[in-house]
Amino acid sequence: MSGATGAVGALLVLLGGAQQGSPFTVKATSAWFFGNGPKASISIAATTRFLGIVLVYLGIALMLGAWYEVVRTVRARPGTPAKPLVMILVAWGVPVFLMAPMFSRDVYSYAAQGQLVTRGINPYLHGPIALGRGPFLNLVDPLWRHSPAPYGPAWERLSEWIVKLSGHDVLGSVIGFRIVALVGVILLAWAVPALARSIGRDGSVAFALGVLNPLVLLDLLGGAHNDALMLGLLVTACALARKRHILAGLTLCALAAEVKMPALIGAAFIGWWWAETEASWPRRLVKVASALLLTAGLMAAISAFSALGWGWTSGLSNPGSVVSWLDPATAVGLALAHAASALGYAGHSVAFVHSARAVSLGIAAVISVCLLVRSRGVGGIEAIGWSLLAFVILGPVVWPWYETWGFVFLAVVAERWTLRLLLILSALACFADVPSPGLLIAATPILVAICWAGLVGLVGLFVVTRVAPLKSPRVEARGTARQLTGA
Repeated sequence: MSGATGAVGALLVLLGGAQQGSPFTVKATSAWFFGNGPKASISIAATTRFLGIVLVYLGIALMLGAWYEVVRTVRARPGTPAKPLVMILVAWGVPVFLMAPMFSRDVYSYAAQGQLVTRGINPYLHGPIALGRGPFLNLVDPLWRHSPAPYGPAWERLSEWIVKLSGHDVLGSVIGFRIVALVGVILLAWAVPALARSIGRDGSVAFALGVLNPLVLLDLLGGAHNDALMLGLLVTACALARKRHILAGLTLCALAAEVKMPALIGAAFIGWWWAETEASWPRRLVKVASALLLTAGLMAAISAFSALGWGWTSGLSNPGSVVSWLDPATAVGLALAHAASALGYAGHSVAFVHSARAVSLGIAAVISVCLLVRSRGVGGIEAIGWSLLAFVILGPVVWPWYETWGFVFLAVVAERWTLRLLLILSALACFADVPSPGLLIAATPILVAICWAGLVGLVGLFVVTRVAPLKSPRVEARGTARQLTGA
């Protein structure tokens, strides 16, 4: 029944996001096909918005519970056939594909940047504001309207093609980007099990942990993020490289990095795997350097062919425009700024934050190099997973969907505490998008009490009865492929 439960959860998220005033989706006539109807009275709108929030959280909870049960079952029954897991992916993925872009407005920024390119405006020199008033600009988050694009030339040219194919229609463009995100998830569905099998792991367990993860589906596919394509290309590159198709792996790595720069980490690890047969350090370093140079050369060729150049590298710091205490590096910078202010050195908060972030990224780079060098002992797949996660946690801003970069790789090797950490952090990240506190109680007191008590009680009961007793794969050998799909 786990597959059916997760599908019901995905449908509830779809329904909740479609409610009037939902804080998880954009409400505008051209934002999506449904959920943008005429405004109701203030009291009715507040109630439907509150119920929408509860439905979204209930749906997420059901998806997480179903995911947990699927993981439990496939770990208890190694070698579970792929068919029932693919059926679950389809059952959970269809409602997610149909829902309005969730938890983020980034997809509207992609559309605006694509529209810029169609007009011959370089997106690395101008932000969406250069479009002037209109449907493309109106849907972009005000935070990013003046920001140049931080994505690679390959992505910007792809964005241009999507906007042209849509007939310069915002909604059509959003559908195009949702399809691209779906392609990324499909790549993950093939590459994650293949990567697991390349190191002697169970492909079905890796599929359940990495591809069916609600964070992957709701944030990457539901949010139509370009991280889905970047990650799909990167994992596919690593899966091919593990089969000794080094050149193909590096080519896909270059394409992934041309979407988002963090994928370049994969080239270093592919170079290290390429050098596994070398006994001497100099020869290993030569192969790693060769892999990085080859990837850089491919990226340079793509940039030249795109005619957009390398201006995108100057926009890589754009996500850092968000200053939040929830980001470790930023929190250190803000704490130092407050301490300096208390000592009479006020007015330097920006410098402290930038310095803390620079040091933090340096630490992440050192961690990544250490993991690379020790990858034979740590495990190459695990090393790249922790490296990506280090750059996320120690980066300038921690968006929930960024965490999928490391989670998908760690899903291939997760055991014991790594497995528990992956389950817990994925669940927390799914609930990371929290609306303003006032919206959480914006209904009659009785309705608020019933809804939140019921939701908390349901989650608490599941944690006590199912999550707390998590044991080894031998425990609870119940559940078959038929039970997984609810057939």
